[in-house]
Amino acid sequence: MKLRLTLLCFCCLFAFSSSVIAQQRLRLSVVVRDGITKKPIPGASLLVAETKLGARADSAGVIALTHPPGVLTIYVSAVGYFRGRETVVLDFNKRVEYFLQPRSTDLEEVDVRATRKDKNIKDVQMGQILISMPELKRMPVVLGEPDILKALTLQSGVTTAGEGAGGFNVRGGRADQNLVLVDGAPLFNTSHLLGFYTNINPDMVQDVSLNKGAFSAQYGGRVSSLLLMSTRNGNKDGWRVSGGLSPVSVRAVVDGPISKKLTLLAGGRVAFPNYLLQSFPSASVKNSRAFFYDGNIKLTYTPNEQNTISLSAYRSQDNFRFPGDTLYGWHSNVLTGRWSYLVRPGLQVNLSALYSGYFLNVDGVSPNLNFRFTSHIEQKEGKADVFYTVNKSFKVQFGVNAILYGNQTGAIQPMGENSSINARQVNPERGRELGAYVNTEWELTPSITLMAGLRYSAFALLGPQTVYGYAENLPPSPETVVDSVQYSSGKVAQAYGGFEPRLALRVQIAKNTALKASAGRTRQYLNLISNTTAITPLDFWKLSDRYLPPQIADQVSLGLFQNLQDNAFEISVEGYYKRLQNQIDYRYGANLILNPKLETALLHAAGRAYGVEFGLSKNTGRLTGQFNYTYARSLIAVQTPFDELRINGGDYYPSYIDRPHTLNMQARWGMSHNWTFSTNFVYYTGVPATYPDGQYTYNGDVVQDYSRRNADRIPDYHRLDVAFSKDTRFNKSQKRYGIWTLGIYNVYAHKNPYSIYFTRYNQRTESYRLSVFGTMIPSIAYNFYF
Repeated sequence: MKLRLTLLCFCCLFAFSSSVIAQQRLRLSVVVRDGITKKPIPGASLLVAETKLGARADSAGVIALTHPPGVLTIYVSAVGYFRGRETVVLDFNKRVEYFLQPRSTDLEEVDVRATRKDKNIKDVQMGQILISMPELKRMPVVLGEPDILKALTLQSGVTTAGEGAGGFNVRGGRADQNLVLVDGAPLFNTSHLLGFYTNINPDMVQDVSLNKGAFSAQYGGRVSSLLLMSTRNGNKDGWRVSGGLSPVSVRAVVDGPISKKLTLLAGGRVAFPNYLLQSFPSASVKNSRAFFYDGNIKLTYTPNEQNTISLSAYRSQDNFRFPGDTLYGWHSNVLTGRWSYLVRPGLQVNLSALYSGYFLNVDGVSPNLNFRFTSHIEQKEGKADVFYTVNKSFKVQFGVNAILYGNQTGAIQPMGENSSINARQVNPERGRELGAYVNTEWELTPSITLMAGLRYSAFALLGPQTVYGYAENLPPSPETVVDSVQYSSGKVAQAYGGFEPRLALRVQIAKNTALKASAGRTRQYLNLISNTTAITPLDFWKLSDRYLPPQIADQVSLGLFQNLQDNAFEISVEGYYKRLQNQIDYRYGANLILNPKLETALLHAAGRAYGVEFGLSKNTGRLTGQFNYTYARSLIAVQTPFDELRINGGDYYPSYIDRPHTLNMQARWGMSHNWTFSTNFVYYTGVPATYPDGQYTYNGDVVQDYSRRNADRIPDYHRLDVAFSKDTRFNKSQKRYGIWTLGIYNVYAHKNPYSIYFTRYNQRTESYRLSVFGTMIPSIAYNFYF
């Protein structure tokens, strides 16, 4: 009897132990690295053959999952690498490294295109542009300097106001409507030398993505687009040096391990373009002087598999002098701290502290008119984000953020004892913005994916503030002020807020064909005040107030995407419609600088933008390239009850950035001995302009009459660029090598007009055309890697 009881207990214990072991799940961490550079590969994929369980690598190239013990066959893959297969005996928590070998055709592929291989079919996100840094350095660009924004403007739906114009425009949006983030912190100024170069050194950047449509609810604060730029982490396996030389700049980057757990990435760039500016035919450019520098530093600390702490800083400085006696200077400071904690496989928490500041100064050095004009904006932000992968079909993300704004729209001080300038200052602004969001991605079936998100943002303008009241039934002006209200420090002078829903849907209607749709609402509580076509040094930022409500944009888009011949060809057609509220236009003769009653110079307007974007790209073979054509309109209508303030009778008219037709063509030919030929051709419809349509005499003076705003256009823009590149590597594993690039910008020396202005000469009206780059510009650049 005792023996039977003992056997029964043993059998029960064995069954219980077997059940526990069967339910046990062990942790498997796979670090995926490049087989040559040993760098982590973010976004790499892993698949367990036995259970079909899949996972994706984080930004450090780490794939983490839990799985019952056993012998596993895993497949590891990444774009641009050969697929790898490995057998793993999972009998305890295990961490392994896996090295993927780059495909031998990498040098022959063009990575500067709207999407990566197959991503345009599988990803729910539409309207996305990805930029490859290696290929960026081979493109023909002005003065031989690689430029991120110039590469973006070669894509469909992205334009610029012209050569030498700062910022970029996306789907009919103004330059200030783009949210540009560097390691999560915003950049308020994106260009050096008034648009000649992007502010960020491309050698520091890991990846660049631009979202033109309804982007994730994680982001808010702008109504046009989202541009994400991430700096790379320092190399863990050894010290490296890279950089480049061009006729106008020198740049260098060094990165490597300080210890086993701490890496450093540091780089800088200095420009000296004065001697080249003197060679331009335009007198305004020839007699100008310019200088800029920028620098980045990033520390990454990884104490263990669960924690990653990074600290990155950025600084840029520009000095520019137009012909005359005025000096312009501006600089940006950015600081980002981030702690990423992997709670368990599939659950990650990111905590971030961000600072960004943009400062402008204008110095007058004329005799008796010495002065310094300054303005600035600062943003301090804290945010928390949680990423949770419920299973391979459902992901959820949620978080909160808080922002403090400090803004000075303008102040002027006399410089020197003999200056006749009086000190003046517009009261500074302070604001607070709070946000919370949730975003989900749900793979309903292998062919249908839904992304849905909701964001709520709340803004408050804080005192001290003076809010003026104006007489009813009269246009607001300094003469119609009837009262004012004072708000003490910290008091809420004006508040706004609202929900911002986001939605995206992907339906794969065939193996290589997908139909996508998206819709979303965004709000913007900042405005860049400028009555010029392009960004200038005198533009300044303004927070929303009682008379300047937040901008609101609603956008819907629909697209068809198809890949042919094993993803060798990509075809896409996207259509969009955007409606904008609370846009800004300006009264004729508006006084913007140092105006304490700025609302009297502004006009409220409604906007709408719509268009169709067609893209065709060839991604493999010796000949690669892309063709993009966009038909787009950007219209605006001033909304006011006062007849005398209506522009063009209150009808919709083209905005300053309206370009109906845009054509971009790029080609790249891989020649023998590692030589590559590349070329770009661009064509834009000319931007709107206002020409005089008559004249009249007033007190004996002839005055030009401008009756309808933006009823004319400057001539169309077109340009051809070519470049030859030589890669000095003998094989893929070579670590020390260089790339020479010889280029010609504007091959046929077309004098593309930036603007046309009119003046009286010998009792008649004469028109004059201003061209920034009115000639062919050869260049040479050398990029090195050690």
